[in-house]
Amino acid sequence: MTDQTLTVAAAPTDNLYRSIQAAAICLSLILAAGILHLGEAGYVAFALTGGFLVHLMIVRPGAGETAATILAGAGFAAIYLLLHGPLGSFIGRNIAVTGAFLGMGSIAVLAVKWIWALPDQRQSRGAELCDTGLIPLLCAVSMIAVGLAIALTPNTYDRTLYIFDAKFGDPPSWVIGELFRAHPALRTVCGFAYNTLPLAMCACVVLEWRNRVQGVFERIDLRWVAVALGVTGFFLYQVCPAAGPVYLFRSQFPGRIPNLAAVAAGPAWLEAVPRNGMPSLHVGWMMLLFWNLRRNAWWMAAGSAVYLMLTALATLGLGEHYLSDLIVAAPVALVIQAGCTRIESPARWISLSLGAAITLVWLVGLRTGALLAIPGGAPVWALSALTLAIPLIAAWYLDRARMAYRP
Repeated sequence: MTDQTLTVAAAPTDNLYRSIQAAAICLSLILAAGILHLGEAGYVAFALTGGFLVHLMIVRPGAGETAATILAGAGFAAIYLLLHGPLGSFIGRNIAVTGAFLGMGSIAVLAVKWIWALPDQRQSRGAELCDTGLIPLLCAVSMIAVGLAIALTPNTYDRTLYIFDAKFGDPPSWVIGELFRAHPALRTVCGFAYNTLPLAMCACVVLEWRNRVQGVFERIDLRWVAVALGVTGFFLYQVCPAAGPVYLFRSQFPGRIPNLAAVAAGPAWLEAVPRNGMPSLHVGWMMLLFWNLRRNAWWMAAGSAVYLMLTALATLGLGEHYLSDLIVAAPVALVIQAGCTRIESPARWISLSLGAAITLVWLVGLRTGALLAIPGGAPVWALSALTLAIPLIAAWYLDRARMAYRP
């Protein structure tokens, strides 16, 4: 009799505790939206949009759950706007901001399902929540990390990178920037590709889920590729930090190429703007995406190749990166590919070592200015081609080893 009484009495307390958990998660989402300025943060907004799409594709919610998600998203949007949350003007803003609040609704609904799940359902509910929230969480953390990097690296090597890029002829960022200015539609398309990178990352989450459901075991998990690249990139940013030509030459980009004689190589203070280099993680991720999707279907290969090209153009034409940032992304991508490939093979360790060595040569060479001794024109083009070719060949051998591997 006493045991039954205790069990019945415990139920209201348990429900209260779960309600507090759900409220805490919703409050955390509201605070995160405000702190990150969700309406201005295209990267996080598109990540949450992707989270909403992951929810729809993986969970396949019924009408009731979908309605609850939309209502929760509307509630989050109303609170954000009532608190005068800012709205930016980035490319794709209307899609991203609308989708972001729906993504917040998805996370809230899935969190509630997980909290109130029966013991035998908690693991599956937790997996749904993790898949939906992984990329939004990664992008939110990366924004915080970039903000931290500003404080850690008040001086950047933008001037050194600009001088090196000038060795290619006219600085590539200015060339593409002028192309964008002459063709605004191209700028919009490339900018949309650049901003929607988190959507592509979320598509990989769905692909990994499909493989698990179908019992397909892949030697590389693209979810952890995304996490590994983000973490690695943050540490590399501390070696040779850079913000991009649009921040170094605000009044001159892309209309007028600065005079090299007026630019001194070496570290120098730069205003508090994101240090997104080097390398370019946008291009690095798209390289990894293309390489790992190209075998799935022809349309995935073609789509990811186009996405990679548009993203590369955007990083240059929008002034967010130098060409050297994009070049170094190749060996960094090789390091991540090798590190996340679950095989025991010499090809893995050779690829890991080659990628790390090439990356360090570039980063240290640019930080110290040693690479500025390379003559412009053919020599610098040859070095760049070699930097791209070696990781490509190593990745090909690693891919063959992965396909042939039998544990």
